[in-house]
Amino acid sequence: MLVLDLKEIFKISDRFRGSYTLKPEDVKLPPDIGELKKPVRVNVEITKEKNGYRLKLGIEGNVELECSRCLEVYEKDVSQEKTKLLQNTPSEEGVIMLKPKDLEVTFMEEPDKVDLAQLVREEIILSIPMKPLCRPDCGGIPGYGTGLEGEKREGSFAILKNLLTEKEGGK
Repeated sequence: MLVLDLKEIFKISDRFRGSYTLKPEDVKLPPDIGELKKPVRVNVEITKEKNGYRLKLGIEGNVELECSRCLEVYEKDVSQEKTKLLQNTPSEEGVIMLKPKDLEVTFMEEPDKVDLAQLVREEIILSIPMKPLCRPDCGGIPGYGTGLEGEKREGSFAILKNLLTEKEGGK
């Protein structure tokens, strides 16, 4: 777990930059989502702001996913750059009213401490599509046509249709 103590960092400087390599076991990506086989490179730039911190996060890496059509395993590039506003969790009890600009905020669980592995895990999960495809024109499992190629194939229920027409023809 890579935790940055922002209070200590900003006693020294008004800007922080760092590069890190996170191992797959540090990121702890849920196995039902995908699998990291190689380390993920992370570049961080943090500046202090009035209500918190501005974090520029650069992620470089690949995740192994299973295609939802053909069930083949493939690698997806999850490299991206994000800018986030980090704030301490509000201390007020009860209902908190959020404004649209508040939806862009990431709240830190511990005051002035940010867990980089957790942020990277969150961004990787958000970058994975709900229905991962190895390629846009994936035809699915061979022999179980999905109709994407434009040709008409009989599906697995075609035999039932044939039984129904034979029964009606025999009356």
